[in-house]
Amino acid sequence: MLPGRSLRRPSDEVINMDVSTNPSVPHVEFFPPPHKPRGPSRWIGWVTDDHRQLVRFWPVVQNMVVQDLRVRYQRSMLGFFWTLLHPILMMTTLTIVFSQLLVIKREDYAIYLFAGMVPWNFFSGTVNDSAFSIIHNEALIRKIFLPKLIFPLTRLLINLTTFVLSMVALFILMKPLGVRFTPQLLLLPVAIALLSGFTLGLGLIVATTNTFFRDCGHLVSVILQAWYFMTPIIYESTNLPPWRLWANPAYPFIKLFQVILSEGKWPDPSLFLAAAGIATVSLGIGYVAFKCHEDKFVFRL
Repeated sequence: MLPGRSLRRPSDEVINMDVSTNPSVPHVEFFPPPHKPRGPSRWIGWVTDDHRQLVRFWPVVQNMVVQDLRVRYQRSMLGFFWTLLHPILMMTTLTIVFSQLLVIKREDYAIYLFAGMVPWNFFSGTVNDSAFSIIHNEALIRKIFLPKLIFPLTRLLINLTTFVLSMVALFILMKPLGVRFTPQLLLLPVAIALLSGFTLGLGLIVATTNTFFRDCGHLVSVILQAWYFMTPIIYESTNLPPWRLWANPAYPFIKLFQVILSEGKWPDPSLFLAAAGIATVSLGIGYVAFKCHEDKFVFRL
């Protein structure tokens, strides 16, 4: 032992852990988490962030759409031609059956049926697929970061591609069936955009609900089947009272396609306003419901 040094055990040393006097320990102040904005500012933040994320991950969305369509028609001799052939075969079958059973005397019944059936198939197919869009991508959600909004959006784009190709099949049939091309066909992109907004809104609602309550996905198909027969697609709207027509949210959208394609007339402005209003409400409610529960999805998978 050196002179002037006293032997001290480590236990006798006093270690100063006071963060206010010990310069080696950083001074940390504990405050409640910052207040999250509410109201319109919060929604604007959601929309801005989602727009930025969708632009960033847009190649992922494109790849998912292409891969799904490629797998769907893999090892098929006709491939994508089924998107043209399937609606034609369905229209032919339904025209023969319902024109005989319902004794419909309408000359352009085939086009009338096609004009309502193809938009409805797009609508019901997207809503059905969206119900399971989060659950079926559980492994991907747990593995890497992806905006969860892209999964319902991908299902919409896949069915929208099929929908557009089916409309091509309709244009091919219009001339042989004696239907002339009219300037009103220029309104089809507007009708498709309104129907897409309405469909995406409902898709976001069922995707959110089915993630928390798995029975919802099975109920959706039953509800859509009943909804199909409540909508004037295989029969004319003149057979129903007006209040039953306007109580059906899908009616303005289906009617738009029927007026443009089958009747060749300019739709009434009130029809456009009704479709735009319903699409806006559906998309707004669906988006807010989805975003409010988005962070909880991973705990429910």
